Amino acid sequence: MKKPTLLHFKALADRANPRLQPPDTLNDAQKVIWHQTVDNLPDDWFSLEQTPMLVAYCQHVARAAQIEAALATLDPLSDLDTFDKLAKLAAGESAKVAMFARSMRLTQQSRLKAETAQSHGAGAASAAAVGADKYFDDLIAH
Repeated sequence: MKKPTLLHFKALADRANPRLQPPDTLNDAQKVIWHQTVDNLPDDWFSLEQTPMLVAYCQHVARAAQIEAALATLDPLSDLDTFDKLAKLAAGESAKVAMFARSMRLTQQSRLKAETAQSHGAGAASAAAVGADKYFDDLIAH
């Protein structure tokens, strides 16, 4: 009989611990956010009881992207009142996204030790800033 390989055990583990799947109540953009969040973390990062928190996180991220898209179309000088309202909504959504991200330990701060974080420096921040535009463009497209 052939000895089981590491791949064999990995396949068994994958079947034993499937990743959480998004509920049908999420729209397409929210499901993309769900998969970007869940699929980029270890298999056991999320469990079933965290589904409501993940749902809320995905909804807030998608809503923040919609508000930012609306803000981008406005000229603040010609429609200051609408711009101000949307900016306040954007700030609220950003705060909610940050709260949920911290609660689920999705932030870099929660995953890096202090001595490791220092070595990542400004290069990581500038790379994240460059990728943010594409990230939100992709969300808005869905």
